[in-house]
Amino acid sequence: MKLCFVTTYPLGNRALGGSGWVDRRLLAVLSQEHDVDVVCVTGDEGSWTEEGVPCHSAGSVPLEVRGDRARLLRVAAGMLTSPEPYLARKFTVFPGWRRAAALLRERAVGRQVITSGWPGLLLAEAAGVPVASHIAHNVEATIAAEHSPRPLRLLGETWRLPRAERRLLSLPDKVFALSRTDAYVLRGWGIGASHLPLPLLPQVISAEAEAVGFIGKASWPPNERALAALVGPVRAELDRLGQDVPYVLAGNGTQSYAGHRNVTALGRVEEEADFYRAVGVVVVPRFGASTGISVKMLEAAEHGRPSVVPPQLAAAVDPDGPWLIADGPAETASVIAEWRSGGTTLSTVDVTAWLTRHNATAVPTPLLA
Repeated sequence: MKLCFVTTYPLGNRALGGSGWVDRRLLAVLSQEHDVDVVCVTGDEGSWTEEGVPCHSAGSVPLEVRGDRARLLRVAAGMLTSPEPYLARKFTVFPGWRRAAALLRERAVGRQVITSGWPGLLLAEAAGVPVASHIAHNVEATIAAEHSPRPLRLLGETWRLPRAERRLLSLPDKVFALSRTDAYVLRGWGIGASHLPLPLLPQVISAEAEAVGFIGKASWPPNERALAALVGPVRAELDRLGQDVPYVLAGNGTQSYAGHRNVTALGRVEEEADFYRAVGVVVVPRFGASTGISVKMLEAAEHGRPSVVPPQLAAAVDPDGPWLIADGPAETASVIAEWRSGGTTLSTVDVTAWLTRHNATAVPTPLLA
């Protein structure tokens, strides 16, 4: 079958976040049996996937605008004259958007279109191409309600985005969600969404280390809050429990935490395996409202490491997965302390067996049915 897979960024660039991590795994399975053409919403033309599939991009939509005052003002001005939310206008206000839409129209001829992530579906609408299947990485309205800064709230982002998201999700023939709980939310909106288990790629690395690990871009708001919890209330509770636990932190911006006691801050790592060799358990302390999946708990499982996660993240992937549930800093510290003191709770988690069971259900054939 001939497919046109629409992603956000060139998949060869590993520094661009979780959406690429997800799409590399989907594409690894799809490209085994199908003729797949990849179109990127933004990024440089001429990149390739790990399977040797070219990623086509018009190369003229900005990758990021948050750090560019002139571009932000342009987006804000565009929102004053348009009902679009920031999450759409940050793309559509720039001239390169039309070129990207034209590129997708060209590449989609004679192919079934699969869009992965919000920007891809937005581009498919602009290009006027039918979408056979869409994969929702998050419920974007949940992120806006939780994390939109005050200027965007004043511009109406928290009501613009839910309206735009519902309209866009009504376009594809089929909608899938990476998160079980997101699929439930979307069905409540009247969108016939199904859960799509993500194919995982087991890795072989050395035996466990003693440190607790966290990996992720430090400036992303949920990660910023998670890191603050780790070095703040989680550390304080560990001290109360008599556990001076070493932390290993990795990801862009984590260098700023190097001054904290017993913290090794690696910053960006070239190979994720280097981080996982240095830790015995991964902590993902994202408390509060949640959407999508944590790719870091899945990446940890690929590397044979269990995770300590809040209940909403476990429910999004698999309540019976290789993780321990800790809802809040005190519970997180308690679970870590039990692991450090030789408790049996984490040692009974069989990550390898779970990966085998999970991948048996994760072949994305429903995308093509």
